Amino acid sequence: MQPDTVILPFDCGDTDLNGFLFDDAKNYSKDLIAVTYIIQNEEKTLAYFNYLNDKISHTDLDGNLAKFIERIGVMLPKEKGEHKSYPAVKIGRLAVDLDYQKGGGYGKMIINYTKGNFTKNNKTGCKFITVDAYRKSLQFYEKMGFKYLSSKDKKSDTRLMYYNLEAITD
Repeated sequence: MQPDTVILPFDCGDTDLNGFLFDDAKNYSKDLIAVTYIIQNEEKTLAYFNYLNDKISHTDLDGNLAKFIERIGVMLPKEKGEHKSYPAVKIGRLAVDLDYQKGGGYGKMIINYTKGNFTKNNKTGCKFITVDAYRKSLQFYEKMGFKYLSSKDKKSDTRLMYYNLEAITD
């Protein structure tokens, strides 16, 4: 999203997500925090999503390296040094307009685009996609192949989930 991008009307039914698009997205881009992409037709914004850099670390599992290896299932060979964290791209926000949430396929398209973008066209070195998923969207991310990183956020409003991009490249 460029500073002069005109954001057409949008309502996903969530005040926080709506507010981010109209109030914060351009500043996040200008301040080099996150890049937001929008999908629009002539009349309205259909969906938007943004990316920011992230990592998955053994500290996400209370510093338990063995649990991290077991849960994530990856570790570089000892001769190359053990990594205690791996690069990830975080989907900071993903929202679809209310008129397009049922059967429009925009959420699925965005996730599949992200998976392809960071495997086929990966320009940064990225092993995982992460998301702090709102409770109401957990099933969506599960269907898209995301897993829970930890159980310590079970009662939170959001859950940290990840997708291992190696599943695509194998």
